[in-house]
Amino acid sequence: MDSLTQAALGAAVAHACWHRQLGRRALAWGLLFGTLPDLDILAYPWLDPIQRLVWHRGESHALWAMLLGAALFAPLLVRIHKNPTLLSPPHPPREPLTGRAAFVGLWLIFASHALIDVFTVYGTQLLAPFSRHGFALNNLFIIDPLYTAPLVFGCLLAAALRTARARQLATVGGLALSTAYVAWSFVAQARAASVFAAELARQGHIVEPGRAITSATPLNTVLWRHLAEVEGGFLLGYWSWLDADTRVRFEFIPRAADTLAPAVRASRAFATVEWFSQGFWAVIEQTNGERRVADLRFGEMRPGPGQPPARWVWPFAWTFPAAPADATGADNTLPLVQAPADFAARGAGFGDVWRRIQGDRTAW
Repeated sequence: MDSLTQAALGAAVAHACWHRQLGRRALAWGLLFGTLPDLDILAYPWLDPIQRLVWHRGESHALWAMLLGAALFAPLLVRIHKNPTLLSPPHPPREPLTGRAAFVGLWLIFASHALIDVFTVYGTQLLAPFSRHGFALNNLFIIDPLYTAPLVFGCLLAAALRTARARQLATVGGLALSTAYVAWSFVAQARAASVFAAELARQGHIVEPGRAITSATPLNTVLWRHLAEVEGGFLLGYWSWLDADTRVRFEFIPRAADTLAPAVRASRAFATVEWFSQGFWAVIEQTNGERRVADLRFGEMRPGPGQPPARWVWPFAWTFPAAPADATGADNTLPLVQAPADFAARGAGFGDVWRRIQGDRTAW
């Protein structure tokens, strides 16, 4: 999820755990520790593009890192608040911050950070470095104001209200509302998945076993996107809870794997793309000198009706040469070059998305 959401969630969890011991200062600590796992990007200057894809949401989001992080920072937190300092409450707290309370709170902050990342399509390597599998449930978009708003408002109220009881109710209430929204997202996703499955069967499409994902679309959980792998490519369809019926129009996106040179397919750079995309990739644009490969899971922005996938804006896409230097074996010297997602140049915007959310199928 986005940085604001992670910070607000960390602050809310911290205040819910430590409001008796730290008061409002728990919000600041939660904001810090809720952001900490995403600071793995600070290592980017020392990593190449391939290593960056593997590193982000890797070890810093792993299950063992949550426990290790809580064990390392808990004694420090207890020590800071043991004696009067600038970081300690001005008045003696009702309860001292024990090592156990600090550890549990920190673990919950780190665990909730990784958990909501798992809810998105990006994928989180919970078992890194022992496994590089990206766990992803796809029930939330990476930015969803309806999830974030209760957390932010709850933390703001907790910072402003005078009584400890009111502050506690504010953060717990924000967490309750955001959690209820997550529960709704799973219900909405399950309904959408059943609609897509029924439509695929009715239209006679045969989907590769286990090769279909139903994911939330930008900023909402009303419009859902379905990507299903079939022979030769993928079927892409949308369904909104506000649609007049359960009819779904699927568009076929050919994988076009045969347009990639064998040396490209065998390269370290392409292997990383295949791993990162979990196999949901396709060559969406071909020129004499290059092939553009997109990760189809992340959605697309369309510049208008009737435009081919090559004209769509893909957030995650990479360019590979049509004929690399090593045309026979694996060319591991190939760089991983990400194609810029130029929304403005292609005329893509959220207008069509908003209309499609409301059930308007004019564009797609």
